[in-house]
Amino acid sequence: MQRSGWLQSLLRLKEPAVLLRCREADVNLVESVLESAKEEYAEKAQVHAPEILLDHQIYLPPAPSHHNVHALSCSGGVVLASRDGKIVFENTLDARLDVVFRQKLPVIRKLLFSQVAA
Repeated sequence: MQRSGWLQSLLRLKEPAVLLRCREADVNLVESVLESAKEEYAEKAQVHAPEILLDHQIYLPPAPSHHNVHALSCSGGVVLASRDGKIVFENTLDARLDVVFRQKLPVIRKLLFSQVAA
């Protein structure tokens, strides 16, 4: 997970305190960049560094596996939420791919089905 992704998430949330969820396998990585990400956000947004609580009770699903293709999975990234849970920003690879897929769906449809209509 790149710090720039976190920064983008924090800038969109604009909350003084957030809850961060990641995959259990990524906890050490997240903890290693947490402080520098908070400082970078505070500098760019010109506010106090936010309180970021890393959720150690609920983790994002593990990486995809060929053993169980129908299981929930997460390819990486984080989910940030306001403390009350009313605002959630999902900044995972899976969420980003879904956005791109939905944006490109008209082009895909045209490529697949334009010959049928002709």
